[in-house]
Amino acid sequence: MKNRYIPFGYRLSEGVIVPHDREAEMVRLIFRQYISGESYGRIAAMLEKAGQPYSEGSSRWNKNMVGRILQNRKYTGQDGYPKLVTEDEFRQSALLQQAKYTRKDIHTAPEITALKRKVFCRECGSPYERILDNRTGEKWKCKNTGCRRTTKITDTLLTGQIISLLNLAVENPQRIEIPAIESRCHDLEITRLTNEINRELDKTDCDEEYARILIIARAAAQYESCPEGLLPQKAREIKAAFESRKLLTQFDAELFECAVDAVVVQPDGTVSLKLKNGQSLENRPERRAMPC
Repeated sequence: MKNRYIPFGYRLSEGVIVPHDREAEMVRLIFRQYISGESYGRIAAMLEKAGQPYSEGSSRWNKNMVGRILQNRKYTGQDGYPKLVTEDEFRQSALLQQAKYTRKDIHTAPEITALKRKVFCRECGSPYERILDNRTGEKWKCKNTGCRRTTKITDTLLTGQIISLLNLAVENPQRIEIPAIESRCHDLEITRLTNEINRELDKTDCDEEYARILIIARAAAQYESCPEGLLPQKAREIKAAFESRKLLTQFDAELFECAVDAVVVQPDGTVSLKLKNGQSLENRPERRAMPC
């Protein structure tokens, strides 16, 4: 029986993942058909009509199965899997999928669910809410009753800008700044606890349990007083996440959740990203030299 964790198109042979001859050819066929203009549903119907089984003992296919195959980057050779399709084929497929989103599809798409929690107004800093108007399309409106600024921007354009910004860091991970915390936080409670710890440890009959409680209390006070002390670690995690990615052709929800704290929308629909290390990513126009 095939291991359920191995994607369609592969099989396990003597402990090594290798292409499954019949399934691998079906994967290539699915990508070719989709790039040529066929839909998920028509590809599924074609495979089922041809009697090409999705799994042993079953020839049932549906559009969700086709979609999962088209969205699985392992077929390009990622994570050590044998390459079944080229990077260009995967990119073409991803761009077509993005272009074919209907408003209904994108309303429930995972990226929109993720964005709803992180889109903010540039003017006042308040959260934005997404509004779907059947007459005018998608737009985002500030929840602050004193602002209520509305920005008309399609979901495709919004996610496209985010992908572009994330790709800036994927292509150049050195953009991610590792903050240097040069000063220690000073707080009267921290000082008091430190002195109390030192006094207890200096005793010949030191109460180790009491000293342990004091040390834990001081650590909690330091964390609460100086949370920015965690920023270097968070920045290194974010940098590692960008270093592990190839250039994105579609929204990467995992990378977005890992790296992005807020999506800031300008009144003109321009987007910038605030990363979890406090850094901003934005598309800045290149400075051109003045003509002589």
